[in-house]
Amino acid sequence: MNTMLPGLTGAKMSSSDPSSKIDFLDPPATLKKKLKQAFCEEGNIENNALLAFVKAVLMPISSLRIETQDSLFKPFAEEGAPPGTVFSVPRRDQTTLHYVEFAPMEEDFKNKLIHPGDLKAVVTVILTQLLQPVQKEFEDTPEWQEATALAYPSEVPVKVVKPKKVSFSLLLTT
Repeated sequence: MNTMLPGLTGAKMSSSDPSSKIDFLDPPATLKKKLKQAFCEEGNIENNALLAFVKAVLMPISSLRIETQDSLFKPFAEEGAPPGTVFSVPRRDQTTLHYVEFAPMEEDFKNKLIHPGDLKAVVTVILTQLLQPVQKEFEDTPEWQEATALAYPSEVPVKVVKPKKVSFSLLLTT
C-alpha cells in the first residue's frame, strides 16, 4: 500500500479536481501554477501536500540515488552539501538548509525557518526535472499517446437536443 497524500488544495486528492493533483504529463507552466497555488500555510504541517510529497516521494528517490551512486541521477541536494544530505532547500536570504531526514525539515517548516515560497520553488524545480524524461518519452511514443486518448477521451461538449413540444388537441364531438 502506498501512503495517501493530501491534495494540493489541502483537501483529499481528487481526479475530478485537476488543481488538486499533479499529472505526469503536466507541462512545466501548469506544474508551476499548481504548486504555486498549493495549500502550504506558513508553519502549518497539517494537510500540507508539499511536505507530504517531499517525505513520501522526493526524499526516498533522493536516498535511492545516493545508494546507487549513479552519476546520471544526482540526489536533491545542492553541490557542496554536507555528506548524507538527501534534500536541500535554497532560501530567499541566499542560505540553504540541508536535510538527511524528513523530521528536522518538518520541524523547521513548523518553526517557520522554511518559507512556503522556498519550499514551493524547490519542489517545482525537482518535479519539473523528474517529469521531463517521462514527458519526452510520451511525446516520442505513439502507442502511449493512443492509449492515453483511449483511456481519457477529450472532452467534447455533448449537445443536448430538446424534444419538440407536441400539442394535442382533442376534438369533442357532440
